[in-house]
Amino acid sequence: AMPITLVNDDFVLGLDNASYDARSAVGKFEPFFEALSLDRYAFQREAMRRALLFLASDNYNNTSALATEHFNASGKLRAHFATQPDYLGKFRLADRKAISLDLATGAGKSFVLYGIARAALAMGLADKVLVLCPSLTIEEGLKDKFLQLSARQDLKQIMEALDAVHPNPPIKSANDPILEGDICVENIHAAYDRTGSSISDSFKGKGARTLVLNDEAHHIYSEADAGTKKWLSFLRSEDFGFRMIVGVSGTPYIGNEYFPDVVFRYGLKQAIDEGVVKKPDYATDRALGGGVTLEEVFSNHERNRQSYGTQAKPVSIVVTEKILACVQVWKDLVDELAKAMPRADAERKAIWVASGIPSGADGAEVKRLIPDAEKARKQNMQLLRSVDSADNPVEWIVSVSMLT
Repeated sequence: AMPITLVNDDFVLGLDNASYDARSAVGKFEPFFEALSLDRYAFQREAMRRALLFLASDNYNNTSALATEHFNASGKLRAHFATQPDYLGKFRLADRKAISLDLATGAGKSFVLYGIARAALAMGLADKVLVLCPSLTIEEGLKDKFLQLSARQDLKQIMEALDAVHPNPPIKSANDPILEGDICVENIHAAYDRTGSSISDSFKGKGARTLVLNDEAHHIYSEADAGTKKWLSFLRSEDFGFRMIVGVSGTPYIGNEYFPDVVFRYGLKQAIDEGVVKKPDYATDRALGGGVTLEEVFSNHERNRQSYGTQAKPVSIVVTEKILACVQVWKDLVDELAKAMPRADAERKAIWVASGIPSGADGAEVKRLIPDAEKARKQNMQLLRSVDSADNPVEWIVSVSMLT
């Protein structure tokens, strides 16, 4: 027999037997979904609906029930996996109501997270919502977005008209107590850090009535990142007993395997085809050292300044694989810039961005190049936040791998 080739769409779980009650409960909040996301973002509304439909439906006691239904309905999956337990073994949280949404980066994941959080509270599905993300930078971005959306009077009026259980939930961080009807936005590190965080006081033993939303959910399963390694254990922790868990990611893969628990997919190709996400226009697709010289990068930067300098300052981003390389390239860049200006100015124009200082030999070398490396790293992270503003001098960012 020919081997069966599975594509990502084959894994997307159907919700064919969602209960009538769940459909009408979610349908009631249609005016809210419509107001929250504009016409061309219909996929955002569908993502919210599908997540909530699963959470609200009594016909699916857990993800295992949904997966079993999908397996039985899919000839392709049955041909691909030797047995049903082989397929179910791919699910990490099958005993909970835990699902994922695959939404292309740039397609407005924060709107979807916000819509699900607010509707779940409005429907009385959950008493509290905990939104987790992998870093402080992402947390700040999400919180800003949530606060902007919470300020919208039209959404508040719609929720009041629909008799929402919690019509206008406050947006908080874990340094405040999280009360019934609150949405808490935090980075995962605060969840492990028992000091200064109210997470354990606010959510201990309350997991059954808490909805946990995870942004950049691929980090939950990432073996690479020690900091987020405990993310899955936190979600599974008996102290909390979380039952309702939704993850959102633009890259929903564990290694090379697509997430098994996706209930809605809006891929990058579709997003680009529909004009929702712009196709990046890379100046150089070759890597530095793979034929691109600093000179080329500089001349491209200057061309951008000449073309657009009156409307916006040019910003060039150089991406490196490791933290040590990031610092080394930054130093070379500053040396080069300093040929045309005072060194202090050159250092103001360029920053290096990394998630931490490595240990071992790499760390020692970083500290040799930059004696007060950790302090410099934190200052750079602050500068990065306002890099778009005209009074921020930064034009060059050297960053490690994925720059969110």
